[in-house]
Amino acid sequence: MKPESTAALPDPVEVREGLWKVRSAHPRGFFRIGVGKKHAQANSLFLEVNGKRRFEVGNDCDTCHFWFKMLQEPKALTPKKVVNLPKSLSVPRPMGLDLLRDIQPVVDLMDKGEHYVFNTQLNLVGPYHGNDENSYFYNSEFQEIWDIEDPAAEDLLSGWEHYEGRTPRVFRSGETLEKQFDFVVPLVPNSKLKAENIRLYQQMIQGGDRPRVLLLGLIQRAVPETVSSGRVKNLHSFFAGFILDGHHKLAAYQRAGVPANCLVILAPKASKYYLLEGEGSNPRARLEERLASLASS
Repeated sequence: MKPESTAALPDPVEVREGLWKVRSAHPRGFFRIGVGKKHAQANSLFLEVNGKRRFEVGNDCDTCHFWFKMLQEPKALTPKKVVNLPKSLSVPRPMGLDLLRDIQPVVDLMDKGEHYVFNTQLNLVGPYHGNDENSYFYNSEFQEIWDIEDPAAEDLLSGWEHYEGRTPRVFRSGETLEKQFDFVVPLVPNSKLKAENIRLYQQMIQGGDRPRVLLLGLIQRAVPETVSSGRVKNLHSFFAGFILDGHHKLAAYQRAGVPANCLVILAPKASKYYLLEGEGSNPRARLEERLASLASS
């Protein structure tokens, strides 16, 4: 038997239609989700880039909403692409073993363990800043669900920009109406992008091409007390992705008015999926069901 460090890893597995599970072959941990333990408090989650905490991305509390805050600007990433994707990813082809093998070097930039991979379309607006009252975090329904009176006073967001889904995805569980809100957070701000690159991709998109944007994703579905007690019938859940490759592409999609074609590597460690009463006792199966519902060609 080969030693564990050199044994061949299993091929990617399609766990549901359009949703694949992959494993890091030689994990480098360049991108990883770290957990900051806090005494008598919910543990904070951090996006670490090359060993340094760059963003706080909420916590693992079962009743808390998603939020994010830039802690340290990833300046070292701004002059160049964050990662270099194989050119074969630009070829319009469905998810499959060949494509997943092509992105294995990118998966190896992640932390050790399993990740989910799927393709999805995101119709985004923005970018918004933390004090922009048009953003989701100033939504009255959000404030009601989580008993928030003043979003600014909660110190949830920094001045870092982010994009939001134009409309939420809607799911229903019994009497509860669930709205899933999408967020995309760049690692390179708009001010650092090259106008000529954006124009080039915009021309491609308007001509029918759909170049992929690569995201490191997470999904968080908590059940606040207002919902579990029945005081509020609406539940909000959250999908978020950090752009690993495709900042210019995303800006071009925005200008072209076309939903962005996104390839997502989802980190289970950063995700939480708590169940409502009557949804059974298998959160992993429910999580995979939700992720598969987001998948598209």
